[in-house]
Amino acid sequence: MNRNPFHISVLGDSISTFDGISPPGGVYYGPSFGDITGVRTPEDTWWMQVIRAMGGQLLANNSWSGSTVSMVGSMPACSPSRIKKLAVDGVEPDHILIFAGLNDVAFFADPGDFAADYRRMLQRIREAYPQAQVTCGTLITGYLKDTPFTHQLGHIREKYLPYNQAILEAAAQLGYQAADIAAYNERFASMDGFHPNGEGMTQLADFWLNSVGLR
Repeated sequence: MNRNPFHISVLGDSISTFDGISPPGGVYYGPSFGDITGVRTPEDTWWMQVIRAMGGQLLANNSWSGSTVSMVGSMPACSPSRIKKLAVDGVEPDHILIFAGLNDVAFFADPGDFAADYRRMLQRIREAYPQAQVTCGTLITGYLKDTPFTHQLGHIREKYLPYNQAILEAAAQLGYQAADIAAYNERFASMDGFHPNGEGMTQLADFWLNSVGLR
């Protein structure tokens, strides 16, 4: 029986942060905000729920609030420095979960530039961790109950289309798995339309697991 842990790393933005686990420079979720967000421990996050369902163990979480994939913003996920930190003390990930790109849309990154940088990110991951499996998540919005802003989110979702197409194409080109959660045309419960609350984290994890055949 193989008793070696199945190491999983996470690469993302604020939705995938948690205080004490992701880099301290840009954290959105943590115990001190748990009563507000409903995300009190790492076990409440979408990514830890996915890791548990996959039978894995978290290796590294390199997620930063406000970060992009492309060079249009700060701390781009395509940078070698962030990719390098998906390994810890010489231990490389067996699987990498990528959920990033929302800030590229918010910062009006050119879809063509985003596509090129997303491919570059995956190519660098392939070079750094040739044995690792990778799953790339497409982008969706959250919902707010009983507010006018809820109706505006449908228009925002339309802006995601070229970015999601770029994610799907890049994953296919590199032979990686896509978690096409956008294909369900669903949304998650959120704090502000973009950041999941506790309920939304579970919904997001379910979308992710369903899309890769684990639910």
